[in-house]
Order: sequence, then structure tokens, then C-alpha cells
Amino acid sequence: MDSIKLKQLITENMKSIFGFALTRLGNVNDAEYLASDILYEIIKSAKNLKDEERFYGFMWKIAENTYKGDYLRKKLKFTSCTAELDENIADESDSALTEIIKEEDLNLLRRELSLLSKQYRDATVLYYIESLSCSEVADKLQISTEMVKYYLFRARKIIREGMNMERLYGEKSYRPNIFEIDFWGTKAGDDREYRDFQRRKIKGNILLAAYYSPVTLQEISIELGVALPYLEDEIKLLVDRQYLVCKNDKYLTNIPIFTLDCTKTIDGKLKELTETTAEKFISVADEFEARFDDRFSNKNLARWQKLLLCLHWSLIDTENDLDKNYGELPKNGPYSLVNGGDGSGIIWGRSTENVVGDKIPRGIQGIYNGAPSGDGRGSVIAMNFRQTLNAQHFEGNMTDPLVCTAVDCYEYLPKDWKERLDKLGYADNGKANFAVWTAEEYEKLQKMLGECISIVSELNRKTSELAANVTADLAPTHIRKTAEYVGAFVYRFNSIENLVNTLFDMGWLKTAHDKEKPAVCVVKN
Repeated sequence: MDSIKLKQLITENMKSIFGFALTRLGNVNDAEYLASDILYEIIKSAKNLKDEERFYGFMWKIAENTYKGDYLRKKLKFTSCTAELDENIADESDSALTEIIKEEDLNLLRRELSLLSKQYRDATVLYYIESLSCSEVADKLQISTEMVKYYLFRARKIIREGMNMERLYGEKSYRPNIFEIDFWGTKAGDDREYRDFQRRKIKGNILLAAYYSPVTLQEISIELGVALPYLEDEIKLLVDRQYLVCKNDKYLTNIPIFTLDCTKTIDGKLKELTETTAEKFISVADEFEARFDDRFSNKNLARWQKLLLCLHWSLIDTENDLDKNYGELPKNGPYSLVNGGDGSGIIWGRSTENVVGDKIPRGIQGIYNGAPSGDGRGSVIAMNFRQTLNAQHFEGNMTDPLVCTAVDCYEYLPKDWKERLDKLGYADNGKANFAVWTAEEYEKLQKMLGECISIVSELNRKTSELAANVTADLAPTHIRKTAEYVGAFVYRFNSIENLVNTLFDMGWLKTAHDKEKPAVCVVKN
């Protein structure tokens, strides 16, 4: 049956279904449970219904079968449980839980209470600790007295079993992983939620605990060494945002994560490839040093600029590879929820370190496609590298003042812009302290460096392919396609960082001085 028509028919008949349930059970709470079970069975089975005119007969048959079958069996089981429970609860002053406290270590009891799911925990605390009667607990929790008795019966059984078990807290209970999260998509969003992952360890470590296989709330609690009452709100947020999915009371992470194992595997396989590429790049790039000498005070700065241009053009060269090889950006999901329900994009996490402390490593930051000025007089190209961070600093909204400086309009800049340029070392006595190229020169440089660009592009493509395969192989089955895209996307940029690091380790590059800007240039129109 058509899903739209099915939704319409269900909406029209919801009151009738609830009336059916209420007539048979005579209790609003129980009727609501039965009605929801009926609706679930109708939706599940409707795909087999070919003739729309048979819907009403189909609906009432489902309703009757659900009532007579599963629901009555559950009710019978429930009644037998509560009958036993009634005997044990008859004298509240001599409760079974009190006996447990007498016989067992209080710390064990507290441990097991902290692991109870919310409905069991609430009923247990209200009845045994706050000394409310079953009817008072029922009023407080807005459930039936029979349900309260059932929760207490089940809670006692769980506590008894748990206190006889050896529970070993996971490593994350004393050594939480450092976890960062990032995103990419067609619509820029509020990144405060993502930054929150860096400030608070708990959300990221929940995702790590549930990454490789589905886990229960209790298993998450034990792994993190955090009582459930403190985890429930965090887990609800993660489920609401679709970072986690829940099925059959088990939770599974819904975003790709570069775990430590994943990162080590990828980096290990890339080491030789990156070193070979770096050697090839050096042998070709050194042929063109003389063409840069007139723009820079020393060979090192010329090399940084040459590298910047090659990285810039290689990333442009490989920009369409992602969609061609791995499909389009995913729609819906966690990214769109955080961004107001619109746009396409990906979210991923990274377990960066397993250490005590909050330091998060930083790699490449910056712009590769160029940022055009507001008046069209030129574009800024910039990359920031970890080794030369002070010398490569590029601040947001700096495009216009940098271009103005490059085209000899420094003196006309507002005072606050001049102060920022001077402070950051982009201007020296009113002149640009970075490379400035004409559009014609820029074209010639691209042709001259063509072989170097091809070398970097080849590294980019091989790195993306390798990372995509490893990330997908290590990801949960239901997000392997997304993990493949994420692996290719992230390591498309990481290939650049790895190459820079390797050239730096080989001594071909050196750290630039604070006031020199080798990885920033402006192309004048």
C-alpha cells in the first residue's frame, strides 16, 4: 500500500483503535500500550496489503490478533510476576531490598542502582529510599500500580544478579580518549555544538564506546565508569541528533570515527608512499628555484611559496574526485539536523590521543581555493602549517586588507586594519610582506610547476583511495558508505599535511621567521 495513503488511513482511525483498546482493558494507560502495539503491527504488515478497500477488515483483524495474542500473553506473564510481587511487598517494612542491604556490601548496592534503567531506578528509589507506597509511586510516575509492582519485582531481580557479578570498569573510566569532531557540507552551520565535544569528554567517549558493536546503556556506563543518571541526558542528545541510533535497547554510533586503530593503520600504509613522493617532488622542484629568487630574501622562503602554489593547484585539480569516486554528500542525518534541517554534509569524529590532559593536536588550517576581495582587485591564497604556524597565520576577514596592501592601497586602509596587518607582520613600512603575483605571472607559474603539481595530485588521489578503504573496512556496516566518503575527504587534506611534514623532516623546508609569510600570496587581477 502507498505510504501516504496508509498514513491518512491510520490518522483517520486512531481514535477507533484507542476505543477498541480501552473497551477491552478498561484502563487508559494499558489501552495506550495496546493501541501503540496495534498501530505498530498495522504499519509493519501493511506492505503486504494490495487492495485498499480491504484495509478496514485488515485493521480490525490485526487489532484482535494483537489483543488476543501477544498482549494477553504478556499480561498473563505480567500477572504471574505481580502475584509473586504482591506477596513480597505485603509487608513494606520487611522488603526484599532491605534484606539485600543487610546481607551485602552497600557499595555494591549503590553500583547496581546506578546501572538500573530510568523506569526501574525511579520506581526503586521512590519505593525503597523515599518510602512511598506503590499507589503513591504510581501517582508520581503516572503509571498503574501494577506496573510499579512489576518494575520493583524486576529491579530486585536485576540488583540481586548484578551484586553477584564482577563488573570491571573499562579503560575509559580512568583514561578517557581525547575526542574531536568536525563537519563539512553545503550549508555552513553553527559550530558551537561541535566545539562542545572538545570541551567535554563524555559525549565523544560515549560514541567511542558504541562504535564497533551495539551496546546497552549499562555497558556504556561500565565502560565509562559513569552512573546512568548522569549519562541519560547526554545519550538522549546524541540520539536526538542522530549521532547514535538505538535498536532493541542497544546503541550504535552513527558517524564515522577515525579511531586510534584506524589512524595508525592509514598512517602506517602512507609513510612509504609520502616519503617516495617527497623525494620525487624535491628533485623536480629544485629546478625552478631561480624563478623565485627575486621575490624572497632566501631559498627557504622561495621553497615555501613554491610548495604553497603546488598544493593549491593540486587540490583544485582533485576537487571533483570525491563526487566522481564516492558519490554525492549525504543528505539528512546528523549534519542536516544540526544545520536546521537543510543542506547536505558529513560529520566525523577523531580519537586523537589516549592521554591525561586536554591538548588537541592541530594540523593544517587555511584556504586553498583562494578568497577574492570584495572589490575584485585580487585574491588571497593561504595555507597554515603546524611547523610554521606563527609565520603562516591567516585571520578571518583579512582578504580585503591583504589585497589592498598588495595593490599599493595601504595608506587608504582604516586604522584598525593597518594595526592588524602590522601586528601580524603582513605589512612592513606600508608594503606587502608576502608574495604578490600578477594574473599573467600566476598563469606562467602554474605551467612551470605543472610536473610538481601532478606529483602532489597523484599523492592526493592515492592517499584518498587508501584512507577511504581502511575507514570503510573498520566502520560499522550501516555507515560504511559514509565512512568511505569521509576517509577520502579528510585524507585528501591530510595528504598535504603529511607531505609538508615529510619535507620538513628531510630538511628541505625550515621554519620561517615570525614576520615572513611564505605560505601566503595575493594574485592581482
